[in-house]
Amino acid sequence: MASTLFFFMTAEDEKAFLRALEARQLEVYPETFVAAYKPFVASEENASLLVEEAYYLHVPAAGELVGRQLRRGPRSGMLEVDEVGSPVIYYARSLEENGELRSGRVWSELETMGDKMHRQFKSTLLRHAFEDMRTYFKKRFVRSEPTGFFIGPVAARRVKEGLVLREAGRKGGL
Repeated sequence: MASTLFFFMTAEDEKAFLRALEARQLEVYPETFVAAYKPFVASEENASLLVEEAYYLHVPAAGELVGRQLRRGPRSGMLEVDEVGSPVIYYARSLEENGELRSGRVWSELETMGDKMHRQFKSTLLRHAFEDMRTYFKKRFVRSEPTGFFIGPVAARRVKEGLVLREAGRKGGL
């Protein structure tokens, strides 16, 4: 089962989050990419390179990235990441749309997979990277009412000024 953290963060909160991730040297991959794609390190300096809604954060010390080629659709020929077989953390960004801040999430498959005879274990480095994110959110972010979301410090300040928080994929607010 996947481990998931839901959050709201502004661009300033995202830069601080990426600054905290710099020590892990996580490589950033888009959801689909060409074979010649060169990943960049998740850091505050590279925050401007994040233009898509979601990315994969690869832990290079934990193992190789496993990708598969798309055979159909508009992105035919591009590669996509195998989330279960790769040491990656999925990062769906929290973006502002029409004066509302949409929720984001990080998730990763941290548990063992497969039957008892062919069980593959996830790297402890991946687990530690995810736990670092959880610890970062618990220390620096505010918990939402109702519970379930972490709200970044700048986002929490802007909520008091009237910013509306909206759960991703839903029409209503939080």
